[in-house]
Amino acid sequence: MQPPVALKPRLVVVDAHDAAAVDELVAFVNAHYKSELPLERDGLASGHYRFFWAVDDDGTRVGCCAYVAKTRYLAESVKTVVDPAQRKRGVGAAISQAIEDEVRRAGFTKIMSTILITNVPMIIIKLKQGYLIEGIHMDHEKPGLHEYSLGKIFR
Repeated sequence: MQPPVALKPRLVVVDAHDAAAVDELVAFVNAHYKSELPLERDGLASGHYRFFWAVDDDGTRVGCCAYVAKTRYLAESVKTVVDPAQRKRGVGAAISQAIEDEVRRAGFTKIMSTILITNVPMIIIKLKQGYLIEGIHMDHEKPGLHEYSLGKIFR
């Protein structure tokens, strides 16, 4: 196992109106994100979500992430996905921090995320970053799919 690296990925916006860019992101997420509910092209192209590629200093894509505004104060981070070749290096934590920073810059005062209860690595990352477990959603988006709701208020 490689030791974690000091990584501060740069977030590059995915243009929701660029069909090829949307298709590329959807294919990446669906290939590397363990979910029974695949990302659908129409959801991304709707413009409700702000999707980003996460790239390192040399321009290599290390993953992706997104957020959606729930209210003018609250944003939800969604679909944080690490490229499999980049795993075990601290990339998930770095992308999680990058999207949190982006949400804060956008003027939101709280960020939340729902995470599959089986995604222990991301739950641990969020707890280390100061998120609190705010609830559990049983059969949340479909029967058998259970998620924790985690949130963090910016102070």
